[in-house]
Amino acid sequence: MHVLLSLLAPRGFPLAAFGDILQNIILFCATAAVLVNFKKSSSKARLFWALMSLGMVSWLISQLMWTYVEVYLRVAAPNPFVGDVILFLHIVPMMAAVAVQPHVQRDNRTLRVGTLDFALLFTWWLFLYLFVVIPWQYVHPVESLYGRSFDLLYVCEELVLAGGLIMVWRRSRGFWRKVYFHLFCATLLYCIASLIASEAIDLHVYYTGSLFDVPLVASMAWFVRIGLLPHEASEDDLGADASARGYGIWKARLAMIAVFVTPLMVAWAEFGDVPERVRTYRLFLTVAVMLVMGVLVFVRQHLLDEELLSLLRLSRQNLEEMSRLKDELENKEHSLRWHSLELQRKNLELQEISFTDVLTGIWNRRYLEEILTAEAGQVLRNYQRARGSDIRKLDHRDLVFIMVDVDFFKKVNDLYGHPAGDRLLQLVAQRLSTVVRKSDVLVRWGGEEFLIMSRSTDPSGTPAFCSRVLEVMSAEPFDLGHGVSVRKTCSVGWAAYPWSRTAFEALCAEESIVLADAALYRAKALGRNQGIGIVPSEAANRNPESIDLISVRDESSPLVRSIKTPCPVPDAVPVAELETAAPVDDSSL
Repeated sequence: MHVLLSLLAPRGFPLAAFGDILQNIILFCATAAVLVNFKKSSSKARLFWALMSLGMVSWLISQLMWTYVEVYLRVAAPNPFVGDVILFLHIVPMMAAVAVQPHVQRDNRTLRVGTLDFALLFTWWLFLYLFVVIPWQYVHPVESLYGRSFDLLYVCEELVLAGGLIMVWRRSRGFWRKVYFHLFCATLLYCIASLIASEAIDLHVYYTGSLFDVPLVASMAWFVRIGLLPHEASEDDLGADASARGYGIWKARLAMIAVFVTPLMVAWAEFGDVPERVRTYRLFLTVAVMLVMGVLVFVRQHLLDEELLSLLRLSRQNLEEMSRLKDELENKEHSLRWHSLELQRKNLELQEISFTDVLTGIWNRRYLEEILTAEAGQVLRNYQRARGSDIRKLDHRDLVFIMVDVDFFKKVNDLYGHPAGDRLLQLVAQRLSTVVRKSDVLVRWGGEEFLIMSRSTDPSGTPAFCSRVLEVMSAEPFDLGHGVSVRKTCSVGWAAYPWSRTAFEALCAEESIVLADAALYRAKALGRNQGIGIVPSEAANRNPESIDLISVRDESSPLVRSIKTPCPVPDAVPVAELETAAPVDDSSL
């Protein structure tokens, strides 16, 4: 619509009023939108939107002054215009808003130093305007020089703002990245539009409501769009700590450059080809500004010194704290190591207790079940590595399972009571411990039965070992206390693992224990006080594929043969046989 009116409506008061009022409405909407964000935001973002609001309000004030002249007074706005200084300075709060960088986390010290840097920059821009533009407006009015000076300085100011927006846009993300992008686009469009309008004013071809106002109105509308962006900033949009990322370094450098360049302006004022009144004005202005900036630099350095001292104190405190924490950590590490070793020792004790028979103090059945798989696996791997060789000539040091049962143990409980029976089991365990080797495992299998797992053993030597067990058990009476002494014998059954070297995988270790138990019952059935071993026959060696647990447990099977070991003590006779001549009853075994 603005384009159509600019093209169709004649130049005059209605068109000028339309153009001025439209720009005022748009700038008012932009200011209101920015103020809404100011109320919604957190403290640091609120500072950003407050500075943006200040810039928009300044812009609106300059536009209202222009409207007052053209609409209320109904005269053409003069060139130079008194509101130009406000129009020029409205960019400075926007620069300050960008310098706040609400997308970056900062501390209070950085804020104080950053505020002084902004004050230096603001003073510098104000000085530039007073130095470059004002002389041709008030000291020595020259319209052409005023126009060129204002246009050049204003464009430079807008380009600096655009450059700062590019810098913060690259380092931001999320909501703030979107805000900076739209600010950059609106600023760039406004820079181009204001440059075109200023040139038109200098050439006396500009009038309000003309086509020169279209890009200006578009840039103002873009600022309204920025204020209406969905407010979705979150903690995830914030960058790392500014002090860690060198926050504000570029701003501080620009401020210090402004301080160092100010004395050079004295040379420009002194040696420039300008009227004497302008030269004198610029000299006094430069000296005054140097004094102001010197005070600001002094205050800034004072704050930096305080910050440095604070950091030194903080670093010393951190060092002392780190030293203290290191000592505490070492002490806790030593304590933790000690407790860990103590815990391991306690765990081993608990494990040993769980694997130990409470009554006799020897290993229990659970312990054998725990180690049996590993022991049998080692033997089996030895045979598997020797597969294809003459296995019968190899010494594999097999496992031999020997079951020992106290003969007529129930009679002791019946005659003397269970405490006497418990004492007898303890003494039996002690005697068996004198027979077994250190590498053997003596286990209380259950009740009055004991199991010896003999490691690295040649099965051919087992009958001699059984003879030794029978001898030790029957040679001396057992003193049960309270004047009670009994002579006891035992029965022994054994089987090797692997049961057959030609078929070493036919039976597992658990099945060899079952065979040893079956051999024990055969020894009892044959009259007790003897040992029986179940070994493979020649038929089993010739037909290894026919070996299984069911067939080898059968006493009449041609696959097995029994090796009998009598007790070497001639007068050792099972006590129950002296007391009764009744045949052995399997149910009492």
